[in-house]
Formats: sequence, structure tokens, C-alpha cells
Amino acid sequence: MAGGVDAFALLVEELKSDDVIDQVNAAKRVNTIALAMGPDRARSQLLPFLRQCVDDYTDEILLAIAESAGTLVPALGGNEYAHTLIPLLESLAEKEETIVRQKAVESLVVIGKSMPAQNIQNEFKELMKRLSAGDFFPSRISSSGLFATLYPSTPAAMRPALRKQYEALAKDEMPMVRSAAFQHMPKFVAVLEKDVIITEIAPLFNELSNDMQESVREIAMENMVEIVKFLSAEEASRLFGQFFDNVQNEKCSLMRVNKAKHFVQLVSAMHPTRPIRDQVPAFIHLLASDPEFEVRNAAASNIGTFCEKLDSATVLNQILPVLKDLSQPDDQPVVQGSTSPTQQVREHIAENACSISSVIGRDPTISTLLPLLKLFLGDEQIEIKRKVLRTVAPLVETLGSDACDQHFIPEVLKMAQDVQWRVRLAVVETLPVYAKHLGMELFNSRFKDIQTRALSDSFAHIRERAIKNLEELCSCFGDSWINEEILPSIEEASKGTGPASYLGRITSLQAVSQLAGVVPSSALTDRLVQQIAIPLARDKVTNVRIAAADALKKCAEKLTGENPAFVRDTIRPVLVDLSQDSDVDVKYLAQSALA
Repeated sequence: MAGGVDAFALLVEELKSDDVIDQVNAAKRVNTIALAMGPDRARSQLLPFLRQCVDDYTDEILLAIAESAGTLVPALGGNEYAHTLIPLLESLAEKEETIVRQKAVESLVVIGKSMPAQNIQNEFKELMKRLSAGDFFPSRISSSGLFATLYPSTPAAMRPALRKQYEALAKDEMPMVRSAAFQHMPKFVAVLEKDVIITEIAPLFNELSNDMQESVREIAMENMVEIVKFLSAEEASRLFGQFFDNVQNEKCSLMRVNKAKHFVQLVSAMHPTRPIRDQVPAFIHLLASDPEFEVRNAAASNIGTFCEKLDSATVLNQILPVLKDLSQPDDQPVVQGSTSPTQQVREHIAENACSISSVIGRDPTISTLLPLLKLFLGDEQIEIKRKVLRTVAPLVETLGSDACDQHFIPEVLKMAQDVQWRVRLAVVETLPVYAKHLGMELFNSRFKDIQTRALSDSFAHIRERAIKNLEELCSCFGDSWINEEILPSIEEASKGTGPASYLGRITSLQAVSQLAGVVPSSALTDRLVQQIAIPLARDKVTNVRIAAADALKKCAEKLTGENPAFVRDTIRPVLVDLSQDSDVDVKYLAQSALA
């Protein structure tokens, strides 16, 4: 008992501190204090004190109290006492500071979910009445976030009145209240009956989406995304189709941005009642003609997913001509009537262009799409080149080995020699894609040298990516390919001498670590361990010995079950020597491997 009193006294003392940080930290420890006090004293002493604090302390303290209150139910004695938090949280929910109100509502939702049904109807329902009928708008704003918590336990006969209460908030004279009601509509819809959504919520949605205040209606598109999840295509089209079309001419740019952002999801929700193909003009308008850059950019980011929903003829005849016009550099003519292309829009087109190949097929890709891709690869902007190179998988798969070798690989080989390391990195990142789709023979003749050079590139990111490729290449071509085509260059790098050659030695050891789990035990013992890891464990450069210790650790993990004698007689003695190294990091790695 004394411990409880002392804990409470400490809280009171800290909240009286002149240091705001001490006060906030004390408020965040309310749950710990409540546990120390015990349920009875927490309810009778702590809660009234916290309620008093609402009128005495700054918003920072109140925010911490509102957040802590949501975790207090167990400390107060369990779910049957959750309602005792309502007076405290109600007073916080009436505060003018937005973030305090929001956190109070979040905590009310948490405790509401833990309340027995009877308490929800008695205590929570009365709370809702008081807040929604409040004279000041902050309380009405807070009440709009509680309907979804109260509704499921409300008897069927009383539900219409609760929905009327929500409707009154959605039609409140204060725009802030209407906006709050609209913002919480999706959560309320999630617990409503479907016929209620159709007959009551949809008309209310359409009214709010046409509100005179932009701060109210700007939420509409995000809400539509959530609400259509509960409707059939026919219902979604009938209830929201006209609104969706009208957004095209909406003055609120955020609504148009959200339409472009969620365009594919929404038109899919209304398909086939409203065929996706019929929405192409609307998409093109957002992509090419909207006056706001953010809208065009959002539409451009969805090019690939939208084209996947269309037939090849539509993409070829309606989408690709627009993409070609928008992809021209700024110093070239732009199609009449469209806005000037911007860097980010062109980047999004470059990023999505390759995925279109799987829709239109091989021959149209060669004749129509490849010229666009070559334009991007010849662009002065590094990011545009990288966007294409990093997304080539659909293109390579669509073209096949022969067409790819003839029409696209020459461009990639040029990029592999680019002076910008980020461009070379993009090529190296997609080498496994070419390995998967083109086969060993073509890969060896075109890309093996790129992989080998990348292992010794002067930029660490490229070397790291080349090392990461090894496991995927081994999966594609098998152990013998790694042994014959890759290991010789790794072994050669491990023997390098000279001022900068230690990077090659480190890379060879990192390759050992990467390959330890995938190559056969014989290659691991005879080549990776004996010829690379063990000799380099005695290297003069500390970073090389660190890499050697890590490589030996991974080799030992792989061989422990398959060749324990080799681990005991060959690897462990080297690790023991490294565990006595003068460098602390070498010692740590070796000791952890021996443990």
C-alpha cells in the first residue's frame, strides 16, 4: 500500500515540475503508476486527479495523458471498469487542440472495444449524446469518431436513431464538424448493413462530396475507395459513377490527385457495369491535360497497372501515342493541347513502359514500344535510364531470346559502359532477369563479362550487387557454371596485390560468404575455403581479415552437418588464430564463429 501511495506522490510531484519534459515523462508513466497503486486506489484517487489535470496543464501534457489513458483498463481492474475512464477522456475530447482530441477519441475507441455490451449502451451511448449535442464544435467533432464503436452493440430498433445522430453531424453548420463526420464515414460504413449504405450513406456521401467547403469535399475520393469495397459493381456504378466522372472538372486539385492515384482501383470496382475501356479518355485527360502537375504525376504512376486492364488494341491506339508525346524531352515539340511534360512524369512513364509489352505482345513491342524505350535510354537524365533498366523483366520475357538479342540487348550493353555508376548499377541489378529468360549460352556471350567486371567495379554498390547476383545466377545455371565461369575470376581477385587490391580481396571473401550456402561441399572446401578464405585470414589489411572471419563463419555453418571433420581440422584452427587477433572486430567475429 505504501508503495502505491509513494508512486502516486511521485507522479504528483513530477507533474508540478517546472520542466515540461519531466511533466510529459511523468504523464507517460501513468499506467505504471496505476499498476503500483492497485485498481481501487487508481480508480478512486488517480482518475480524479488526472481529470483535474485537464484544466491545469498544457497540451503536451494532455496529449501524453490521453495516450496513456487508452492503456489503463487492466490497471483499473479489467473491462468491467473501462467505463470509469470516460469522464477523463470526455474532458480531453472537448479540448480545442486537434491532436489532443484525436488521441482522446482513439483511446475512447480502444476502451469502447473492451467494454461489456451493457456498459457500452449505458455509458458510451450517453457519452455520445453529450458530445454530439455539445454547444462547442470540438465536442461534436470528437463524437463523429465514436459511431463505429457504438453501432455494432446497439439493438436493431435503436440503430436508426443513431444513424440520424450521425447524419446531423454530417449536416452540421460548422464545416469542421462536417469534415470530421465525412472523414470517419468509411469506419462507420464498415459496421453498417448494406441496405443502409445504399439508402442512407450514399446520398449523404454525394451531398458532402459537393459541399461548398473544399476542406469537406476533398476527402470524398479517399472515402469512395473504402466504401466501394462493400458494394457490387452495379451498386458502385449507380451510386458513385456520376460523382467519379464529375471529379474530372473539380476545382479542388486534391480530389483530382486522389482520383488519379486510385483510378485503377475505382474503375475496376465499377467494371463491368462501367467497362474499363470506356474510362480511357478520362485517364488520358488526367495524364496529359490536367493543369496540375501533381495530378499528371499521380496518373503517370498508374500507367502500368491501368494498361494491364486493357486490350492490346486500346493500348496501341489510345495510350501509347499519348505516352510518346509526353516522353519527348522539353526541347522537342509536344502534342498540341497537352501540357508540357515534366521530369517526374517522364520518369513514371519510363518506369512503367516495359510492363506494357506483356499487354501488346512481341511484334507491337518491337515496332512501337522499343523506339520509346531507346529514347529513354538515350536521355540525358540518369534516373530515366535507370527506371527503364530496372524494370526490364516483362520486356525480356515478351521478346524472347532472339528478338531481345537483336533489338534490345545492344542498348543494354551500351548502358553497362556508362560513365555514371548508377546506370551501370541498374544493369547489374537486372542480370538475373536476363539469366532467367535468355538461357546460359546467350547470357555467357552477352552478360557474363558484365557480371565479372562488376565484381571489381570501383563503386561499392555495384560490387555488392554483383555479389548478391551470385546466388540467383547459381540457381539459374547450376553449380558447374559458377565453378567454371565465375570462381576463376574470384580466385584471381583474392590474389591481387597493390595499394587498391585489398578491395578485390574483400570482394572475393564476400563472394565466398554469399556462395557458402549454395555451392556443393566439395567446391566449398577445395576452392572457397582452401584457396580463398584461409590464405586471406592472414592478410595484413584488417578489413580483409574481418571479411575472412565472416566468410569462414558462414562456411563452417554450412559444413558442420556435412563435413564436421573439415570444420574441426581446417576451419576452427584458423578461427582460433583470428580470435587472438590484435583487432577487436576480427576477434569478435572469430569468437562468435567459435561459440
